[in-house]
Amino acid sequence: MRNFNSVEMDLFFSICSRMREKGTEPIKFDFNDLKQLSDYKPTSNTRFVDDIQSVYKKLLSLQYTERDGHMIRGFVLFHHYEIDLDKETVEIGVNPKLEYILNQLSQEFTKFELEEFTNLRSSYSKTAYRQLKRFRKTGYAIFTIEQFRELFCIPKSYQVCHITDNVLKPIQGELSQYFKSLKIKKVKAKKGRSITHIEFIFQSEDDMLPNGKYRI
Repeated sequence: MRNFNSVEMDLFFSICSRMREKGTEPIKFDFNDLKQLSDYKPTSNTRFVDDIQSVYKKLLSLQYTERDGHMIRGFVLFHHYEIDLDKETVEIGVNPKLEYILNQLSQEFTKFELEEFTNLRSSYSKTAYRQLKRFRKTGYAIFTIEQFRELFCIPKSYQVCHITDNVLKPIQGELSQYFKSLKIKKVKAKKGRSITHIEFIFQSEDDMLPNGKYRI
């Protein structure tokens, strides 16, 4: 989702959160409700509608592909949207065949975590937040440099210095408040100076508390 900007990521995951376990019937959102859900800052409805349309155009590029024996099937996640400018509502529909994918996506966040996610400004930080939450129980995640580039959709033109300044520093700066004792390390090859892995170490989380936070 690197081609999603920060606001578009907020709107996308807010939509997923609301549609969780709601089945595949189209769901209608009030403009103000969706703005509040995604902590949307701009106040102009014209700007908001433009962002919603931008999100949907990019959603069309999100495809799910599965292989089963000699069969290959591919689908898009959402199949329609309607924006009513007079009633200030947005209706969004999901492909029935991908209901379980949507539920899986939205279950990445508790309501509390969605609030944290929408507070992040860098899209790299948002991607890191989602990835590191997968390792909340261990407090440790490591990716080969190739995996890291792919997961974060880092431009091929980026050298290690660019990754450090434009990717790792924003992640460190924004996520340290959510992942205690966060340390990011560039791991070098045993022979030579090339970077082979990116390593994340942080304080692990225990069971969820009633307020949606996690016990440290």
